[in-house]
Amino acid sequence: MLIAVALAKCECGYAVKDEGIYTDAFEADFLHQSNIGNDDNWEISGYSIPFQPYTMQYEKGNVIPNPLNASSPAGGDPGLQLVVRGPTPQGSPVRTAELITKRTDMHYGSYRTAIKYTREPGTCGSMFWWKNATKEIDIELLSYEDIASSPTSPIHFVLHAKNLNPNKTPQVPFHPSDGYHEYRFDWSPGKVSFYTDGKHVADITQGVPEVPGRILLNHWSHGDPGWTRGPPVRDATMTVAYVKAYFNVSSEGSPSKSRCVDPSAKDAICQVPDQSGPISPDQDTVFLTTSTGNTPQPSNPVTTPPATTNKVSPDATCGAVMDGVVPHQRIAAKAASQRLAAVILVLPTGDVI
Repeated sequence: MLIAVALAKCECGYAVKDEGIYTDAFEADFLHQSNIGNDDNWEISGYSIPFQPYTMQYEKGNVIPNPLNASSPAGGDPGLQLVVRGPTPQGSPVRTAELITKRTDMHYGSYRTAIKYTREPGTCGSMFWWKNATKEIDIELLSYEDIASSPTSPIHFVLHAKNLNPNKTPQVPFHPSDGYHEYRFDWSPGKVSFYTDGKHVADITQGVPEVPGRILLNHWSHGDPGWTRGPPVRDATMTVAYVKAYFNVSSEGSPSKSRCVDPSAKDAICQVPDQSGPISPDQDTVFLTTSTGNTPQPSNPVTTPPATTNKVSPDATCGAVMDGVVPHQRIAAKAASQRLAAVILVLPTGDVI
């Protein structure tokens, strides 16, 4: 079991600079997690999608835990490895990887992941929020665009809306394959702001979704010369160090309504720190909902609501309850709805607090 309830620290929410206070947190420390198959917070996809020129086959065996400082048959970079297998014989599907949160109530908030991407050309890697085919927020990396001789790399930010796919593709001053970089979006009413390594790089204000959904990580290829190219001629690995999300929930009776007694009390509201650059796996990164692994607590949690835009409040609830449907291109993945009246703790030990 990887679910626990925390009612002492951060019980009145999580403050994100320039955004406001969010009620819930979801944190996955993949650098210290040795078993993803029994994780109560994620499900691993196993299904196929017919495309041209190649069908994609998501396989559970291509999502591989490889914890830091532990003997692992996976080898390579520590973290959760999402592997696209190569080479792919003509007429065979490309073997790919995907992971989906079981929570479907993730609404306005700040969503982050640290990824070391592959330089093996021919794949697309992403973290994205999803409700349906016309409500989607994507961060996408294309491995063929990681060119060693170039001082910059493009990152694709895309929203999928009805008859509209607004997007931005800024150049960033690093290579996604040179280390673990943090990719983030802050989603608020009417705007999605995107960040890399803590720096604001783009905003999209069209087609912004207004309902709750879930988070997915995937690494795939379908051989389309206009997008992924490939598929890769050898195994290509995207390694995820963490996922962090601070957000409001969709269900009525948000956890904050029952657990927030005094917002002015010490540690009642926790300040979410901004990442200031690429992370190093052997150095600490702050998690607010677990005290195990690489997780020091911040020295300056806020004790009163910050003077920000007040877009959200500790008692805010947004939207309608999700139906748990997965993307139309992922219909073979089992849908699961899990509304938790608690803070999600992803503990690498599997202990229940």
